[in-house]
Amino acid sequence: MFLSEKAATPLTLLFFPSKSSLPSPFPTLPFDQALVAGLHSLLPIPNSPSSIPLSWLCRAVDFLALTLSDAAALISDPSLSGSDRAALAGYLDSSIALLDTCNAVAAHINRLLRRHLLLRFALHLLSSPDSPRRARDAVAEWDRDRPPRRALHESAGMLVRSLAPGDHPCGKISAVRRAIYAVEAVSSLVAGAVIAVLGGCEKGDFARISVSGEFPWAEAFNKVVEAVSSELGEGLAGELEAAEASVRRLVAVIDGEDGGEKTERLRSALKDAEKAAEEMKDGSDRLSNAVNRLSRAALRTRDTALQSFRIGLQKCK
Repeated sequence: MFLSEKAATPLTLLFFPSKSSLPSPFPTLPFDQALVAGLHSLLPIPNSPSSIPLSWLCRAVDFLALTLSDAAALISDPSLSGSDRAALAGYLDSSIALLDTCNAVAAHINRLLRRHLLLRFALHLLSSPDSPRRARDAVAEWDRDRPPRRALHESAGMLVRSLAPGDHPCGKISAVRRAIYAVEAVSSLVAGAVIAVLGGCEKGDFARISVSGEFPWAEAFNKVVEAVSSELGEGLAGELEAAEASVRRLVAVIDGEDGGEKTERLRSALKDAEKAAEEMKDGSDRLSNAVNRLSRAALRTRDTALQSFRIGLQKCK
């Protein structure tokens, strides 16, 4: 040790604490800053003639997973979580609704991917000149297997509404409660958007999502809510609508009158349908993977909250 250096002793640390040992007066500042940056990254929403595309939903779901991970870091800090067990208890309840929503969305995506297999089979048959009738029957089966959008809304709509944060916190709010309030708000935003696009949720249900302006991320949050509400359409997600439209054009060619140009028109329509089907599958796969990542993040954050809650109970004994 150089002579000019002084050893750190409990006494010197008591009267001259290092900056790293001082508790931050704003422990949620990095969390809030990351939240604002993430919300800004969700805009603008890509234009789509029907509704919000699956690609944007993937970004939103991944953003929610990151928000949960950031919140878990705050919740795991015993100096923060021990002071607000009520907030932890409330989150343990609301996190179940998020996990149930993930399960409902994952099941819906699996049905979409199953339909893709039927469509690929039909397109494969169409590529063979000897199977036009079988191909037409396969397309009809694909059309009948369309999952009812309202079924997802009915099964998960209530869950999404339960994700919405409760009354706006007022007065002195603990760091943990602020983080949990943010998680619940972003969960209601992202889950609401996914259910609205895939399940045909009403715009009015989504437009009711809002947060108090006293939070530093509130303005960015409300802008995303407004953008999603304005982009919601009556149709399917962009990639799904493109696949449906390409199949309709293909069926029109198949059922049309025979002529000298029908072979070329059929080849062109088949090529478009194959491209749209692949884009639909890629979008569905990416969203499925994003939802799986979200489920894991939600489980980890819930486990962290449960552990912090138990530690708080032990300290009270």
